[in-house]
Amino acid sequence: MLPLLACVAPALAFCADIEKPDIFADLLLNTQTAGRVGVISSDLGSAGRFSTVSLDGLPFSTLTGVHSDAVGRFHDGRVYIVNRLNRDNIQVLQPSLAFLTVLEFSVGAGSNPHDIAIASSAKAYVSLYERNYLLVVNPTVGAIIGSISLAAYADADGIPEASALYIDGGSLYVALQRLDRNDPSGKLPPNSPSILLEIDTATDTIVAAHTFPDSRNPFGRFRPVNLGGVPHIAIACPNRLGFISALDGGVQAFNLVTRSFRPGLLYGEVAAGGDILDVVFLDQNRAYASVLDAAFNKTLQRFDPITGQRTAVLAFFPADSGFISGLELSPDGSRLFTGNVDLNAPGISVYDTRRGDVPITAAPISVGLRPIDLFSLE
Repeated sequence: MLPLLACVAPALAFCADIEKPDIFADLLLNTQTAGRVGVISSDLGSAGRFSTVSLDGLPFSTLTGVHSDAVGRFHDGRVYIVNRLNRDNIQVLQPSLAFLTVLEFSVGAGSNPHDIAIASSAKAYVSLYERNYLLVVNPTVGAIIGSISLAAYADADGIPEASALYIDGGSLYVALQRLDRNDPSGKLPPNSPSILLEIDTATDTIVAAHTFPDSRNPFGRFRPVNLGGVPHIAIACPNRLGFISALDGGVQAFNLVTRSFRPGLLYGEVAAGGDILDVVFLDQNRAYASVLDAAFNKTLQRFDPITGQRTAVLAFFPADSGFISGLELSPDGSRLFTGNVDLNAPGISVYDTRRGDVPITAAPISVGLRPIDLFSLE
């Protein structure tokens, strides 16, 4: 389970299912991906679902069940579900078949897969949170075809906590959190610097190891952003979070041209007022972040990546009323989607970024269970 869910899930884990969707009414309409966002929802216990939401806020259900702790990715017309600890597999959905499962393959019991990056129809990479290697698979047939050792980059406990993946051209970037499992607190603090590995996808060899310079604990996923016309990838690095929270992290950006980190933070936790858990970028002057403060209040914030200043708070969740899980922009940037895991009315909130980030619906859009991950289907 993700660290954030571990902090807030106990109060919600035994809540009943919120709403049963009218699945069969949706099936004939739910085969397209353009203009839609994929949603992983969960009962925060044993079961999850996959569904989609349109730019206009219309939900579409499917018959596809997934793990209660899962994330999704979309590549070349297929949906890849990374089912994490205790299911430990990759599930492939076919949109033209109403998102039915067409392939499911194990990546090793107890391995806790965290991300998948597709290089081609014959090659993909899977990060394993409980292993000291990266898995190489054939995503079309579900075969394991190799592995890449990360042992040399682990901290003293032997596990580097490989998490987010990103492919740019012939390079694969792997975020290593390097959390301390031996710390007497038991809170997995980032006592060692985190590392961004660069791997040549033609040879599967590690060509560089870049140390995160201004924060630790890369969390969530890599997000592309152009800064000054130069392509970068950025990721939230909250450093210490949750029960050991401190204002010691922020959003780091890596220059894909110079292959080096951009100096300083795009958005620091001092400005945000809490741990920055995820981020998406509309452009270099407007981005959005989900933030968890020391009292476990949650906010959805807008900020300027160039100045590093907060420009608005779009939503606020008190500590006793759920949390934000899932953050995504539509491909055209016109809509911001967030997952609201509220005790009473969980669902998807959609904001119109072209009209001052106003919500397009009065209440969150129900997807049956509580949303935990959102991802673009384009």
